Amino acid sequence: MDNGRRWREDHARTGSSPPPKRKRTSHNGPSSVDNGIQNGSAALRCDQYNIAWICALHFEMAAARAMLDDFHEPLLAHATDTNTYILGSIQRHNIVIACLPTAQHGMNNAAIVATNLRRTFPSIRLGLMVGVGGGAPGMADIRLGDVVVGTRVMQYDLGKIVGEGQFEGTATWRIPHQSLGTAVSVLRSKHELEPSRIPHILGEKLERQPDFLRPRLRDRLFSATYNHQVPTGSCDECDPSKLVPRSTRISGDPVIHYGGIASANQVMKSSAVRDNVARRLDVKCFEMETSGLMDTFSCLPIRGISDYSDSHKSDEWQRYAAAVAAAYARELIEALPKTHAQTQAVDLPDSRKLVKLQLIGNVSRSVCPTFKCRSKYIASSSSTIARLT
Repeated sequence: MDNGRRWREDHARTGSSPPPKRKRTSHNGPSSVDNGIQNGSAALRCDQYNIAWICALHFEMAAARAMLDDFHEPLLAHATDTNTYILGSIQRHNIVIACLPTAQHGMNNAAIVATNLRRTFPSIRLGLMVGVGGGAPGMADIRLGDVVVGTRVMQYDLGKIVGEGQFEGTATWRIPHQSLGTAVSVLRSKHELEPSRIPHILGEKLERQPDFLRPRLRDRLFSATYNHQVPTGSCDECDPSKLVPRSTRISGDPVIHYGGIASANQVMKSSAVRDNVARRLDVKCFEMETSGLMDTFSCLPIRGISDYSDSHKSDEWQRYAAAVAAAYARELIEALPKTHAQTQAVDLPDSRKLVKLQLIGNVSRSVCPTFKCRSKYIASSSSTIARLT
């Protein structure tokens, strides 16, 4: 793997005098403006964050932290917000990372986290649900460590009981926002001509974190009619003759799959039910959170495959699967138009007040109405500050 920048721990200071200051932790270019902040000016505001990155498990949050270029100072949350955040940036996109509470998973808890996040960060428009998921190997050649990107999501356990106890689903497909869909299209077109940057990103960001590297374990897929034989997670005592024969891949790099994802409030550990639901809905992955987020803000699920949604499910591939999902999320964020997160706070001369320039494209939104300034500053999308008289 290529050597590059290493994952740096957050060394943000917790100053006591308002407004809080922050130091730049990396240098992405010659400009004096970094993520909408001039050297020596105030910290970012809550309304300057536009992308939410949500995880369900702590090691998924660790992989997300590793993807950031910079870490930002913590901000005061809304009085009713119970979340704890990691703030930072990828290139010029300001990111809010949040995680579900320990041992509290599922769609309801995901919805609570998303609702609280929107209270504190009202400008969030796009969400990424990034973490591990269970594959549906009968629908594609899906292997452990692959990535499934959900172009549509359905809550498959939402419905009614009819007739003689038959379940009839009533949920409908949820589609991520068009801006996320177009970014996915751009990235897919790029991957038609050149490989994904996932291996490079992993080498750059997580090379010194061995727990997140690809396991030296055999990727074993058992027949759908063969259940796990022992109470422990290891399949060492399972019958090798029940393994599904599969061709050996030339490369060990993860393959990216696009398609439907099935979401529910329960873990899928039945190969028979897995195959039935996957065929009925045409899905490639099972997970437990995204449907709970879709009513709060547009969300794209990105899942690293850590098991095959059967009785042989174990934790051995989870951290690597979380890492490849996070690496894809970073690559996708790099493909987003720069206008999604370019809000800048600029200190005007001879004033103690800040003028907030909310940028969409190159348009300046507002100037503090109580301050009669002689000059206005407009920050363009190329980070150039132009003075207008």
